[in-house]
Amino acid sequence: MRQLLLQRIKLIGFVLYCSVIIAIIEAKTENHDYCVVGSGPGGLQIAYYLESAGRDYVVFEKNDISGSFFTVYPRHRKLISVNKLHTGHSNSEFNLRHDWNSLLSKNQSFLMSQYSREYYPNADKLVEYLNDYAEQFKLKIRYDTDILTITRDSEDSNAKFKMMDSNDNTYICKVAIISTGISVPYVPAGFVGNDIIEGYETVSTNPSNFKGQNVLVLGQGNSGFETAQAISHTANYIHVFGRTRVRLATSTHYIGDVRAINSRHIDSYQLKTLDGILEGDLKLVAVTKTRENRYQIGIRTSGNYYRGAKNARKDYDRVIRCLGFKYDDSIFGENAKPIRGRLTYERYPMMKGNFESSNVDNMYFAGSMAHYLDYRRSGGGSIQGIRYNARALHRILEWRYHKIPWPAVTFRVNALIDHVITRINQASGLYQMFDSLIDVILIQKRNRFQYLEEVPVGLLPNLEELTGRKIIRGFITLHYKYGKNFSNPDTDTLGERLLTYFAKDGYKCKYHHPVIGYYKKPFTGNIHRICLIDGTLPQPDKLFHVLEDFLTEWYLMDEHVFPLKKFLENIINKDLNNYFSDSCYEVSIAQALHRNEFCF
Repeated sequence: MRQLLLQRIKLIGFVLYCSVIIAIIEAKTENHDYCVVGSGPGGLQIAYYLESAGRDYVVFEKNDISGSFFTVYPRHRKLISVNKLHTGHSNSEFNLRHDWNSLLSKNQSFLMSQYSREYYPNADKLVEYLNDYAEQFKLKIRYDTDILTITRDSEDSNAKFKMMDSNDNTYICKVAIISTGISVPYVPAGFVGNDIIEGYETVSTNPSNFKGQNVLVLGQGNSGFETAQAISHTANYIHVFGRTRVRLATSTHYIGDVRAINSRHIDSYQLKTLDGILEGDLKLVAVTKTRENRYQIGIRTSGNYYRGAKNARKDYDRVIRCLGFKYDDSIFGENAKPIRGRLTYERYPMMKGNFESSNVDNMYFAGSMAHYLDYRRSGGGSIQGIRYNARALHRILEWRYHKIPWPAVTFRVNALIDHVITRINQASGLYQMFDSLIDVILIQKRNRFQYLEEVPVGLLPNLEELTGRKIIRGFITLHYKYGKNFSNPDTDTLGERLLTYFAKDGYKCKYHHPVIGYYKKPFTGNIHRICLIDGTLPQPDKLFHVLEDFLTEWYLMDEHVFPLKKFLENIINKDLNNYFSDSCYEVSIAQALHRNEFCF
């Protein structure tokens, strides 16, 4: 009997052993140069460029569609990204300045405008567009592939990444591009009561569920005001609570701040229709439940003691957390875990000016995660900036791993003004990623210039190392910016005397306008630092503000072109009159912004 039992145990052990061997055999191991995790807008855009360059890459998407974030968010389905159908111009590059949803491709008609005619489209249309984009360009995406862990096989800086999915498949990758987004609900440390309230990610979107209720919304960003607006016609009253004064995009010029489409609650508050806005530190707030199953708000005064908040002294029927999102670092092993940003950047991974992790070599970020580099300064948090950052990242990768230099146009002095004016009037990347992406004009020998488009400002201290383009005799920069002290929460952007009208006063411009700088020699510095602490350019040796224009068309002779010509003459020490034609500019720029092939 005992012998029979031992035989059965051996048999079971053998079967289990065979099962393990079969599982090991069935589990695949693949090797790729590039592994992209996440197929949102950033993942799709970098995949497009990897595909176009013929690189060995794969995109992992844990869901069965691309852009799955937008199947849920925004919760009430209205995007806040502009879909402007008509601009009065036929130039496709110019029109992208006012198309905030389309990705970049060689097919200039494959645009979001083919999917929605609304100024602010429904998010479902964006999901449809993103998946058609993936199909149109045959991007190598593995759907239903959930990457559970990312580690490195050693501590060496050139160590490869090892990724494992939920089916125990293993992927060995030379370069990891993380594009999983900022998708985990953010809860500040020290906030008491989060476990008993609702979150933006799960709260009902049916306004009738809030009928006759008193509601407190925690968070004064777009998600908070979106939620308040959606239930304003059914709730008794709604209070929106935030840690600082409300930041309106119309004052800060930051598209991530509260947009007009979501700001009806502010009207209700200011016109005294019961709704209100409260300010305070959420880390000092406690939400507790009463015996009647309602919610009470308290403020910490000392230790764990809370007193009733005066302006929130009435109980609430619902409390909804709408505090935004942070990135998910749970998939990273300790030897491959990116450092988080500090203070206000804690929602993002810390990275260098070339989109590479600050502490994990060969790990890059795309999509909204790359917004770390221009957070609260420019448009990298949404598609109209994501697409240009992804293109810049691809150019960085092409040089580092394949020794293909940053694309450049080389021309003689006779084409300098023409090229600069054309970029000022057409370039969409500069326009959307103001103060973050810049054009760099390298001054060469024998009156030649080399023009690099849309270079991340953080590359300039190490331009040759990161782009393959060398600064020999100084360089000129072109970028867009708003005027000094004109992008703050308390800025009155609708006051008197806002526009500047004379070219000599260009430095006083407040609105979005081109700025040109001249640097006599290369920067010195380390890639671990952005050019300055705030990510903007150091003070140039010479600086010129092109006069702002109400119509955003910079081709007027006396106001724009002649002052620019004079500035460039001072830089290169050459009279440009021999290379200048009034009729050329009037024809090539004023009419549809196309360059005339007969100019120069």
